[in-house]
Parts: sequence; structure tokens; C-alpha cells
Amino acid sequence: MSSPGGEAGPRLSVRPSSLLSLWIDTAMQLTGKADRQFRYRAYFWLMNASLAAILYALAELVIGRLTGFDPEDYLPAPVAALVYIPLLVLAFVVPMFLICARFMRDEYAEQLWRRTSVMLAYLTAGIPPICLILGWVWYFATGHTDASQVHWTLSWMADKVVWVDALLWVWVGYMMVFVMIFQFLRWKDT
Repeated sequence: MSSPGGEAGPRLSVRPSSLLSLWIDTAMQLTGKADRQFRYRAYFWLMNASLAAILYALAELVIGRLTGFDPEDYLPAPVAALVYIPLLVLAFVVPMFLICARFMRDEYAEQLWRRTSVMLAYLTAGIPPICLILGWVWYFATGHTDASQVHWTLSWMADKVVWVDALLWVWVGYMMVFVMIFQFLRWKDT
């Protein structure tokens, strides 16, 4: 086709390879966006599952201390493994991953993460003096430092602690409290 001046007009050629690359680029952009949205939702799903496992572990601990009931005593070993292994993963491994997994957080989750970190810093600064004061009050009120004579809520302060146990308890407690504060702030925002 020629133009009135005799020159050939712009010719539109569509190559199948260019259509394919256009389709692939569009699909990659859509998939990347969908993948990102899935990661953001998965962060909150994992946080919810982790909170459920932590709350179950805390409820089992309190009920066991108050009543002496331990569900593990009444379950066959394979069933106990099937129940407790996922709980251990959700309560200990998943929170560690979620604290470090910045790529899974959107802007809102990142803001919650920072607010949680600030609250946890305040707790980290305030809880040790409170525990020491409670221990001193107990000692001055009763004169007992023997773990068998101290109330169970304070007996851990009278026990001789090995540094590995202390490190494990602080590590696990930090992650559990992080998840609980994160979820509390998320609930408070809604």
C-alpha cells in the first residue's frame, strides 16, 4: 500500500514471537503480583497458626501446673508425635522464620512488625527488674529460696539455671511474646 506521495506507508508487522513475549511478560507481571499477594496473606496465615499453637502450649502448661493433667500421658506415642511435632514447628520454628522473613511482609505487616519490636524492647527492659523485685519480695516475706518451698509461679527464680536452658527459654519466650504482641496489635487495629 502506498501513500499519496508514492511512498510506502508504515507497515504493521506482528511476529508470533513478539506476541508470545508480550503474553509471557504480561503473565509474569500478573503472576508476580499474585505471588506477592499470596506471600503477604501467607504471612498472616502463618502468624495465626503460630498464635494458635502458642496459645495451646500455654493452656496446656497452665492446666498441667494447676491440675497435673498432661494430655501426652493419654495419647499413644505415634499420635502424640503427629499432634506435637506440628505444634512444635508452629510454636518455635515458624515464629523464628516470620520474624526474619521481611520478603513476606507488606507495608502494613512491616508497620506492625516495627510496633511489635518497640513494645518488645520496652518489655525486655522492664521485665527483668520486675522479676528481681518479685523474687526479693518473696524472699523477704518467707525467707525461702529453696525451689520446693517457693510457690510454683516463682520457683523458676529459685532454681539453679544452666545457661543453655536460660538461653532456650529466653529465645522461645521472645518469639512467643513477639507473635502474641503482633497479633494483639493487629486485633487492636481492626
